[in-house]
Amino acid sequence: MQNLFLELTLLVSLATIVYLMSAALPRIEDKKEEGDGAAGSKRSSLPLDKLDEVLVKMKDKFLRKMKVIVMKADNLISKQLRSKKDL
Repeated sequence: MQNLFLELTLLVSLATIVYLMSAALPRIEDKKEEGDGAAGSKRSSLPLDKLDEVLVKMKDKFLRKMKVIVMKADNLISKQLRSKKDL
């Protein structure tokens, strides 16, 4: 079970690194070719801009939720410290 957790953690971290590296690189816009190449039509059919927008929204939501969790933990710790101080 521990090996599974370690492997999943490793894969998620690698995927995160790959995503961050690809997001940091500037996008190169390919000029649309008039040819009937299968690879060209396949490449242009990928909605990378929409995927980027969805990922940015998900990241923003995740960060907002994490901020709330951290603030709640901070309040809980502050209350416990105040109660210990009053004793």
